[in-house]
Amino acid sequence: MPTPRKKILIASLGTRGDVQPYVALAHDLAKMGADVVVTTGEGFDDMITAASARSRPVPLDYQALLQNEDIQAALFTLKGKIRAARKNIDLQKEAARRLWQIGIQEKPDLILFNLKATVLTLVARHLDVPALPTALQPVSAATGSFPLPLFGLPDLGPFLNRQSFAIGRSLMRLGIAPLAKAVRAEAGTKDAPAHSGDLMDGHMPGGGSPLSLQAFSRGLVPTPPDWPENNWACGYWLTEPDPNYVPLEDLASFLENGPEPIYLGFGSMPSRNPAKLTETVLAALEQTGQRAILATGWGGLSEQSLPRTLSGRVFLLDKAPHSWLFPRCAAIVHHGGAGTTHEALRWGKPSLVCPIFGDQPFWGAQVHKIGAGPAPIRQKSLTPSKLARALMQLEDPVYRVGAKRVADIMASEPGARGTAERLLSMIGADTI
Repeated sequence: MPTPRKKILIASLGTRGDVQPYVALAHDLAKMGADVVVTTGEGFDDMITAASARSRPVPLDYQALLQNEDIQAALFTLKGKIRAARKNIDLQKEAARRLWQIGIQEKPDLILFNLKATVLTLVARHLDVPALPTALQPVSAATGSFPLPLFGLPDLGPFLNRQSFAIGRSLMRLGIAPLAKAVRAEAGTKDAPAHSGDLMDGHMPGGGSPLSLQAFSRGLVPTPPDWPENNWACGYWLTEPDPNYVPLEDLASFLENGPEPIYLGFGSMPSRNPAKLTETVLAALEQTGQRAILATGWGGLSEQSLPRTLSGRVFLLDKAPHSWLFPRCAAIVHHGGAGTTHEALRWGKPSLVCPIFGDQPFWGAQVHKIGAGPAPIRQKSLTPSKLARALMQLEDPVYRVGAKRVADIMASEPGARGTAERLLSMIGADTI
């Protein structure tokens, strides 16, 4: 009788940037013979199925939430964050209860979770299986090398840098507490005294520190010397280019008929004033004379709104895979999400980061620090002249050299495949 395949449950709640790298990891795990279940918010079933994994969604649509006025206000003010958290606590509790139900029903051999899904540590304790924390940003392991990336802080020195992580962990613990309480009520049980560890740290049968997967590149964040040994810098989990992708004819024609353009796109991040941001970008491009591809989702651009002076050298893009498009561009201008930052550097492309909130200023600062792009400019501070100057700076060969250096480091890291191999060896899985 054949040995049953090992089952791995991956939980990552958030928008596409929080989900896609986990699906890339799921794809490699499935290729190696694992039975992979991915639980996340609504709207990702097709992506997960295409990766040969099974989807078990929870009742949350993060993309829709991001369009909510209160949530958008939360991106810009502390008061807004508090109001949004209070308003959506019932949704989060229901998602937490659903995570518990999925975990108990699936009975996985291994659980991987991001910080928004830490209640799965309770499932792991109940089943006594490994639950490993994961992070796409260096937020879960304290260090004196830099402050917690979520606060947009400057370097505070080793002691205060470490304190910022302690404060961040306390805040995360407060946010998790009502969700864990909801799960315990659903389960009708309480943690045994032996399980007194922090839910964010996961669980290992028999005790010991669970492996913590730090899924970002050493080229962007060199491994801090004061990290505990259980923190493994495994590299970012990138999606491999689709060899069968065929671009629209007008996009292919634009790329073929001229020098490599600059790509400008800000993902799904809302702007305080999309119309003003659009005017700033177009005015800057008029000043520089550069060819450019503009992703239209953030600004509501249309062919009709494009100034006649930019016709022929600016292409308005609805969508195209970054893994296909970025290699064909000269440089990348973006909001500083972890995924876009790594994707640009993967292909050795200089970047200009225009962050809004969260970890985005950190990634922008890191890109500049490693010599792969100009200093970041916050979106609220953008002007046509500032942006035009930065766009011209992107043509400096020194930034291409810096980006290529990071690309070489990324190519040598475990990434999704190497991570999958190590995880399967941990649970004694026979791989294909």
